[in-house]
Parts: sequence; C-alpha cells; structure tokens
Amino acid sequence: MRPFARRASILLIPASLNLGVVYVVAPVLNGLLARGRTPDAAIGGYAIAMSVMALIALPQLRVQQLTLVFLDDRASARRLWRLVLGFAALSTAAAAAAAFTPARGLILDGVFGTRGALRGEAEAALLALAPFPGLAIVRTHLYGAALRIGRSGLVWAGTITGAAAVIAAAFLIQGLDPDAGARLAALAVSIGAAVETVVLAAGASKALRRDLAAAARPPPAYGAMLRFFAPLLVAAFLPTVTQPVVNAALTRAPEPEASVAAVALVFGASQVFMFALVGLQPTLLALLARGENPALTRRFANGVGLLSLAPLALVAFVPLLTSFVAHTVLGASGRLQDMTELGFRLLAPLPPILVQETICTSALLRVRRPRPLVIVNAIRLVGLLAILLIGVTATDLPGGPIGVAAIGGALVIEAAATVAFGLGAQRRLERDWELPPRALTRAPAGL
Repeated sequence: MRPFARRASILLIPASLNLGVVYVVAPVLNGLLARGRTPDAAIGGYAIAMSVMALIALPQLRVQQLTLVFLDDRASARRLWRLVLGFAALSTAAAAAAAFTPARGLILDGVFGTRGALRGEAEAALLALAPFPGLAIVRTHLYGAALRIGRSGLVWAGTITGAAAVIAAAFLIQGLDPDAGARLAALAVSIGAAVETVVLAAGASKALRRDLAAAARPPPAYGAMLRFFAPLLVAAFLPTVTQPVVNAALTRAPEPEASVAAVALVFGASQVFMFALVGLQPTLLALLARGENPALTRRFANGVGLLSLAPLALVAFVPLLTSFVAHTVLGASGRLQDMTELGFRLLAPLPPILVQETICTSALLRVRRPRPLVIVNAIRLVGLLAILLIGVTATDLPGGPIGVAAIGGALVIEAAATVAFGLGAQRRLERDWELPPRALTRAPAGL
C-alpha cells in the first residue's frame, strides 16, 4: 500500500495545486474586501458580479477536455484555436452587454434584486470583470494544450504567475484606493487572467510548433468538435447556475448584504481546507488509466477524504480556531462573523461525502458512461431550489445559513445520486481487475 500511496500522492499534489490555486486566492481577496469601508456590500457585490461572469465564461469548464481530445498536430491546433477564439469572442460580447448596456440593470435589479450599496458594488465589479470571460476561455485552452504535449513546467509557470499577479494587483489597488470595494477584487482577477494568458500564449506557441507534427491526419471537423462539446457544456451549466441562484434568493432574504457575503466567505475558506479534493478526480482517472487496482484507488480516495475532514472539523467546532479564521483571517465581524462561523459547522461533514461522489464519477468516466452525470446535475439543481424555497419562505433563519445549507445540501444530493448511478461502475472496475488474465482486463500501464 505504501508504494501505491506514494505513486498516487505524486499525482494528487500537483493536480490539486494546479486546480485549487483559485481557492487560495479567493480568501485573500475576500479578506481585503472585508477590511474596507462597506465590507458586506463589497464582498456580496463581487460575489454577484463574479457569479454572472462565471456563467458567461461557461465554456472554460470544458474547453480543456475538448483540447485534450482533438489536439493531434498543427492543423488540428489551428482549427481548435479558431473554435476557441470563437467561444471567447461570444463570451466577451455577452460580458460587455452585461456590463455596459441596459442589460446590466435587468440583471442587477430584475434577477438579483440588488439595491443601495450592494447594487453599487455589484455594478462596479461587473464593469471591471468584463474582460474576464474571454481571457478565461483562452487560458483554459492553453493549459489543455500544454498538458497535451507534456509541458507541465508551463502549467506551473502560468498558475504561479497568475496567482501572484492577482494578489499583487489587489494589494496595489488597495494601497492606491482603500475604498475601491468590490472593484478591487474584480480588477485584480481581470489583471491576473490577462497576465496568465500572456505567459501561457508565449510559452505554448513555441512549444506547439516544436512538438507537434505538421499534419498527422485530416483536421477534425468543426461539427464533430461541437457535437463532442455540447453535452459537456450542458453538464457544466447545471452546477454553474448554483451561485447565481443562491445569490438571487439571498438578496431577497433578511440581511442580504451579510448573507451573500457570508456564503462567499464560508465557501472560499472551506475550499482551502478541502484543497486536496480538488485534484482527486484527475488523480483517480490517471491511476485507473495506468491499470492501477481500482480497490486501492478507492481506499486512497477515502484516506484523502478523512485527511480533508480533520482541518475543516477543527475550524468548525473548536471555538478559538473558528473565531480566528472567521474574524482574524477573513476579517468578518458582527452578524457577518456569526453567519460565517455557523456556515463552517454546516459544511464540516462534506469531505467524505464528496469523496464518494468523486470515486463514482471517476468510475463512470472510466467505463465511458458520462450521460448519467447530466441527470445527476439536474437532480442537484432541483434539490438546491427546493432547499432555498423552503428556507426563504418557510423559516425565519438568516440568509447566510440558508445559502450554505442549500449549497451543501445540494452537494449531498448530488453525491447520493452519483453513487446510485456509479456504484455499479466502480464494482465492475474492481471485479474486472481481479479477473485473469489481468493484462487483458486492465488498460496498459503506459496510457
């Protein structure tokens, strides 16, 4: 077991760092916003604006898979680049419409029902985030291209440079304008995405020309790529609407500014404590593709879940640590601190539950059955709406705990549905691995 754990950890650590750096940056930005003149409105306004722009940037969640599947040579690279630029152009146009046209009022007033300081902060953040969706799509494609040709150093360079640029820009803006509010975080994220994209583009263009053959086969047709991409996009859309739906509900609940801000703080900080879970799925898929024992991958995943549970439980249930994280680290105070601390306690049991979902999702993908994941995400969305509706209309709870309970409860529902669909796939993998001859029932180790 020790050699296997070592091999798995070697994959898990860089995968988690690469995918999870955003969860390190988010608490830093929220901590700076919490120290401003109107912390509740600033954090809530930025959360609303980012949820809108994340929805517009939806293709970024699946562009990497598209790149990894279809990138074979320079001809396919050019065709992929054109398609990705098309996605980026459409997303940029939509972001510009959301930020600079009367659609901004429809979004902030009609969809989210913002008013007063919260509306002002959300509007300022929308304007500053306008470049983000297009940059995010191009950036994700470039990461996929770097991974496809084995340039892991370029992935690290982009990740580290981008995160450093976001944090540096945020502190610089705070020094120049201490009352920048939500605009501080939005500008920092846009600047970081631009720097990261430039670094990746400069490194990837040379590497692709050097490492890819001129034309190994006819380039993929746009229709084929779109048919592959469309179901992935549908599956990505359903969880992406979670944050906008929650924010729209909480802005209509009591204490809307503190409620939206508390949800942002709780989930931003909790992702840091569950950092290892971010890279668990690609790690499991890589181990299964190399012919590792599926039973051992399951045990390894459960071990990661228990290790992630420990720090989150300590922060949730040890009062000194709870107060230190919520007040000292995140800068919350008063009602915002109360809601944040309660949110940590509500989320404490999640890591082992999310691990079961990851195990079964990886099994479904390994046996090439992705369609159930669309159904799973639809079930999650229904559960989210039901919890929000009950919480807002049938209880007197403040909005912060309702939002955290809705997102956490929806994740539990999603995990249960995934296990229901994927447990058979996991058992099949374990059973097939044990059947002789193993060389015929496992994927080659070099894959």
